[in-house]
Amino acid sequence: MASARHTKPKGSHRARIVLGISGGVVAGLLIVAGVLVAVNVPKASLVASYASLGQLRTSGAHQTIVKIQASADGKPVSVTLRGGQLLPTHKLPTGVPTTITVELSRPSWIAWLTGKTQTLTLHSDTPRARLLDPVAIAATGASVQSDFSNPVSIVSYSYQSSTKLLTLAKASTRVAIPNSSKTVAGTLRVAAAPDPWETLPAASNMVFFRQSGSTPEAVINPDPSSLSPESTISITLSKPVAKVFGSKLPTISPAIQGADPVRGAWTQPTAYTLVFTPSTGDFWPSENFTMTTPTSIALVSPTGAVGSPGDSVALSGAPMSTLRLQQLLAQLNYLPVTFSSPTSVPSTEAAQVAAILSPPQGSFQWRWTMPTQLTSLWSAGSQNVITRGAVMAFEDFNGLDYNNPMSNPLLWPTLINDVMTHKVDPHPYAWIQVQKALPEKLYLWVNGNMVLQSLTNTGIAGLKTTNGTFPIYLRFKQDYMSGTNPNGTKYHDLVHWINYFLGSEAVHGFVRANYGFPQSLGCVELPVPTAAVVYPQVHIGTLVTVMPS
Repeated sequence: MASARHTKPKGSHRARIVLGISGGVVAGLLIVAGVLVAVNVPKASLVASYASLGQLRTSGAHQTIVKIQASADGKPVSVTLRGGQLLPTHKLPTGVPTTITVELSRPSWIAWLTGKTQTLTLHSDTPRARLLDPVAIAATGASVQSDFSNPVSIVSYSYQSSTKLLTLAKASTRVAIPNSSKTVAGTLRVAAAPDPWETLPAASNMVFFRQSGSTPEAVINPDPSSLSPESTISITLSKPVAKVFGSKLPTISPAIQGADPVRGAWTQPTAYTLVFTPSTGDFWPSENFTMTTPTSIALVSPTGAVGSPGDSVALSGAPMSTLRLQQLLAQLNYLPVTFSSPTSVPSTEAAQVAAILSPPQGSFQWRWTMPTQLTSLWSAGSQNVITRGAVMAFEDFNGLDYNNPMSNPLLWPTLINDVMTHKVDPHPYAWIQVQKALPEKLYLWVNGNMVLQSLTNTGIAGLKTTNGTFPIYLRFKQDYMSGTNPNGTKYHDLVHWINYFLGSEAVHGFVRANYGFPQSLGCVELPVPTAAVVYPQVHIGTLVTVMPS
């Protein structure tokens, strides 16, 4: 009996085949879709860039920039996106810390997976470049080469009062500074910025030499004729220091005997340079010094002229600031005026030294209402007899030589010390006023009050007492005065309570039968008891004003 055969329904095998193909297509499509999604997933990064504040890199599907925020040195900065580079719309300093934040919006089809937005943050510094070598040796007439730590695109260079700007087509670490000055040696002030959107930093000194004879040339910075109290002095030679000085070092000493010695140390930052760093403020205004070098050098002046060889270099403190001198004297009560300022100078030596070079703004006011014969002599910021008398009083009280009051090398350090220790003038402010109009009288003013008036005598015809205002410079309780009388006879008189104010002219006591008209040989004479009252109320530096008749 034949066995029965099972038959499959028609179309069932095809159905399986069709279903198999459909499943493979779906899987393939999913793979392709996955690949496409992977390829088009939006990606973004924010990386540091030497040419900008940061570079924005994107790939995949397009993302929209929601906002960009930037800051430099903690302050908000406006930026623009150009070719992927984030550039500031205003110039920024070199080497300051920056922060860039970029927020991006992703396409909606991927947002469910990666998030709607992406925030990128970059912390960096604006590019900067420093001058590598502060000494340049070039051939006669050649350009001076300046080398920088990073490529620069803008270079400023100054020589004396001329400043020029170089803009490079391509940033470079080496820049040739043209020989426009035609000088053989000197100091250039060089500043450079890596990018055009940066401001130039503070300039650095670059000493250059374009020729070198048998005698080494030397450039001294800063100007040796105008040093500040704490100036660091550099000597740059046209030949290596070791070949010029060997193992010896220059010495610096004050020109005036008795002045404070110069304290500090020498270092050698480059093969061509020696630097003296003072440990205390020594180069005070108007003080002179001598620097002695181990061997002869030819000093290059600030104008570029090369001097004659020698082993002695003159150094000087910067010119005295009369305005700051007056401010300090007023602060210590040596002047008949006060000084007030909205800016107070801290009681530290460094701050006080800085104020010598840059006096604070402020105003002077008279302490009392005084006659115009005195007030008309005052002028803020310019030397006058009121200031000179105050300096003499200050120096005398501090045991200093007051014969050349403005040139005493100890004037400024002593002034600053007294300000810091609040050591004020112990004397009341006194002023002697002499009236030649008959009857001749002397008035003594103390702290704005007329405390004494007396008949007095001034010089006779041919020996008249000099008109004007003069500070007392020499005093004796008693002394002999000698000379020749108008009739040719000699005199040698004992005189009491003497205050010399001009040469041999003095205010002193002298016995006369009467007073009030010219009788003396040039002095201002008072009754001896009256002179005894005047003497202790005046001092070195007290002004004597002799008014014309």
